[in-house]
This record gives sequence, structure tokens and C-alpha cells, in this order.
Amino acid sequence: MKKRKEPVYGESAQGMVSTASRVATEAGSIMLEKGGNAVDAAVASAFCLGVTEPQASGLGGQTMALIYLKEKQRVFVLDGSSRAPYRIQPHKTPEKPLKLGLQASTIPSTPATLGYMQEQYGKLSLSEVLEPAIEAAEKGFRVSSLQHRLIHKEADWMRKDDSIFEHYFQEGKPAAAGSLIKQPELATTLSRMAKVGWEDFYLGEIGKKIVEDMVQRNGLISHTDLSQIPLPVEREVLTSSYREYTLHTFPPPGAGRVLVQLMNILENFPSEQLNPETPEGAVLFALAFRMTLSDRQKMPIHPDYFSQITNRVMSDKSYAKEVAEKIHYLMHQNPRINYAPPPTSGETTHLSVADQEGNAVGITQSIELVFGSKTMAKGLGFFYNNYMSAFEYKDVTHPYYLLPGGRPWSSVAPTLMMKENTPHYILGSPGSERISTSLAQVITRLVDEKKHLSEAIAAPRLHVSHTGRLQIELERFDEEVIHALKELRFSITKRGPYSFYLGCVQGVAMPQKSETLFCGVADPRRDGSAKGPERKGD
Repeated sequence: MKKRKEPVYGESAQGMVSTASRVATEAGSIMLEKGGNAVDAAVASAFCLGVTEPQASGLGGQTMALIYLKEKQRVFVLDGSSRAPYRIQPHKTPEKPLKLGLQASTIPSTPATLGYMQEQYGKLSLSEVLEPAIEAAEKGFRVSSLQHRLIHKEADWMRKDDSIFEHYFQEGKPAAAGSLIKQPELATTLSRMAKVGWEDFYLGEIGKKIVEDMVQRNGLISHTDLSQIPLPVEREVLTSSYREYTLHTFPPPGAGRVLVQLMNILENFPSEQLNPETPEGAVLFALAFRMTLSDRQKMPIHPDYFSQITNRVMSDKSYAKEVAEKIHYLMHQNPRINYAPPPTSGETTHLSVADQEGNAVGITQSIELVFGSKTMAKGLGFFYNNYMSAFEYKDVTHPYYLLPGGRPWSSVAPTLMMKENTPHYILGSPGSERISTSLAQVITRLVDEKKHLSEAIAAPRLHVSHTGRLQIELERFDEEVIHALKELRFSITKRGPYSFYLGCVQGVAMPQKSETLFCGVADPRRDGSAKGPERKGD
């Protein structure tokens, strides 16, 4: 067994920030020290992640948020989906998804979503929350070992873009771990937004440069697209329960339905069976993951119609009981069933924040695949997303069929766990379809095994896809667990200990009556940190 890798852990009496980047965590903590609330801290961290974790998010992507406002006792989500360009012509839809280059980019929504959040629910000014991101872009960030591996992996495509090659390669080779990457063009872009407003990204000088870039390099985004600013939509959370906890998570276009169905299924089994490190528990989780992901593929729902639908099968506890009974049977049979895959893949980042006032925010944001479309906005310093790959390309009746102005399918599931109307945990993860399966394993370890948040996040993980392909941190599981999964004919793919592939849960535990400190945990599977203010906000 490989030596245990500890999660990054933080405590504070004044609030808490957990992100996948030390610099971004520090940015959020500074906002809390200034007297800002959880929204201010989350927005500052989110902008900063686009600078210091550019492989996963940035101005060229999209941002989804779950927000809890203590004073109003309100939980809601911001659907910050990007939009397909209006030049798309349904009768000329490509046969294969657009994955690389400018034509793979949807209209970025991150500036609009974070700007809206700040204006509506923050205390500080946009210029204040942008300061850490601007500073990080000017001074540069140190390339981590993980980032070096990702640049090296994507090098063939990334070196084709002059702007990327200039900043992310040194002497013709991928930037080495420990080297410094400065981003002056991105600093200028962020500084302009801080000075004249985030709307400039769509209607001002920044927007003009984006369109010029698209024209020069045959992209699809036009002035018309940018003028239709992709403001976020406030939606009701998807609410369910697990044991004694209330769960609030993300409705369509996110994948909260997957998480809810998983927890409803698992609730039908006694706690002592729900340990994935045992043969019985591993098989149970594997079957539940496979069936639930299949159901999401079979039952897609358009986000704008979700509130009007009364027959919500995936979140129905009676249906979950039927699935649990089937799993109980299949645990002793051959589970080789033909499941169709959900068309989701890609890379994201998540952050969790809680403040001393009792507010909590979870943000999951992305540029879709690692380094998005592998192209950078010329003279602006951010990566374009490749969310055009996240649409349905064949079935015209599908809710996420590629249409002008359409929203792509998403797998985000930021989640707030409450007990007796009191927030206990705010959680989330990147990882596409692995998001909900990662969160389900963390939640059962918190609730059923009574583990500390740091233990629950660091514990071994597995994931099963649509086809029965099982991904597992092989060296962290006992041989009898692997044998049990092989007996049921799962196709096993070995992942290393603390695998990058198996999510990256960022979590915050809020203090309860018997406690005085916030606890933040950053998943050891990637770069990250957790920290709270060192002094009380002004």
C-alpha cells in the first residue's frame, strides 16, 4: 500500500475558503478579512483560479454557483451556462462534436456570472475582488507538478497557438514544475474589467478584441453573440434528504439529479454496508453508479422546463427503492447490462466558502476539457472553452441538441448539507460524470461512517461509467475488493493513489453549537489549499 497522502486542512473562527489553488484560497481569505461576505470571497477566488489554475477555468469558460444566504434563509443556484453562437445552423450540424480551436468555443459566461453575483449579493466592489487575480497575473504563478504533466500531455495541440506557446513553453518545451508563468495580457484584461466594469468583456474594448480574434481565426462568436450577454439564471435548488440531512444541490442543466438518485438508492441499505473499501460496499456503489448515470442519459430534461415537470423519477424515493432492490439482486448475479453513455467529459474546478455571518457559497466552473479548446484569446490572455463538445449532435429532440443560443449539458453538483435548518457542509468537485460519484462517497463517509471531513475526502475512491468501465485507486483497495468487482465482470482500469481523474472535492464544515471553528479541506488529489481569515473582518 502506498504511503498515506494527507489532505490540506485549515481551521478558523472567522470563516473558511477551500479551493484548488493556494493563491485563490488566499484571495478569498483576504476578502473575508476585509469584511466581505462569502460571495465576495467566492468571486475573488473564482477569478483567481482562472489565473493560477488555467487548465480548468477562466474568463473564457462558464460558472455555476450554489448560494445560501443566512439572513434570508434562502438557498438558490445561479445557472451560468455559456451559450452556443448564433451562427450555428441546425441543418448544417457537424457529424462530430467540435472539440478544438476557436469554433469549439461557446460564448463565455464566467465574467457575467461572477459580475452578477458580486453586484447582487457581495459587499465589496468588483475592483476589490479582482485585485488578487490581477496581482497573480502580473507577478506570475509557479507551475505545479500536476500542471507540468497536463501541459506536457496537451503539448502537441497547445504549441500550435502562438500565445500559449509564448507563455506556457520555455525553450520550446512545456514549462517545468516550479517555473514562473507571468500573464501580462490577462492582467491587462482583468484590470480593464476592474476599471470600467465586467460588461466590457461583452460590449466594450475586450469584446471588440474577442470578435477581431474570431474573424481572423475563423471562430464563430460575433458581436451579436456578445451583445446578448449570457447573464446567469436564478433557479430553485433541487432538494432531497439523506438519513437525517437535507441536501440542496444543482438542478438541470447540472447533475444534481444524479447525486440525489444515488443518495436515495444508498439510503435503502444499512450504514454498515456502505463502505466502498469492503467487497460488498464496493460492488454496491459500483452498481448504483452505473444505473444512475444510465438513467440520466435516458431521462434528460431541459433546464427551463424542469420546474414545471411533476414526474421527477430520478429524485423520487420510491423509484430509488426499486433500483435498490434490483441492485440487491444483481449483487449476486451478472450485472452486464447495456447502458448508453451520457455525453459528458471534461475538466472543471470547484471552490467552497463559508463566512462568519452564516452564508455559504459553492462554485463549480470550467472551460470544459483540460485547457479548453487549446486556443488562447489573442492579446487578452485567457483560454477559450470548448463547450461546443458538450451538446447533443444527432437527436434533434434532445434537450441539449446543438441550437443557436443553446446551453450545454453540465455535470456540476455543488451541494449544501443541512440538519435542522442549519448548514453543516458545503461541498463540490470537478470531474465531469465523476462529480456526483465522488460526492456520494464523501457524503456516505461523513454520514454513515461518521468520519471527519478530511478523512472522508482523502479516503479511497472508485467510479463506474456507463459501459461498466470501472476506475479505481487500485493500490488503496484490498485484493478481495478487486476480486469481488472482477467476479461481477466489471472492466477495471487502474488509477494511481489519489488519482487526478477521480475528482477533487473542496469542502467546508461549518461550526455547530459545540464547536467554534470552521474547517476547510482541499482534496489531496490535486493542487489546493484551505484557509480562513487570521483576524476578524472590519
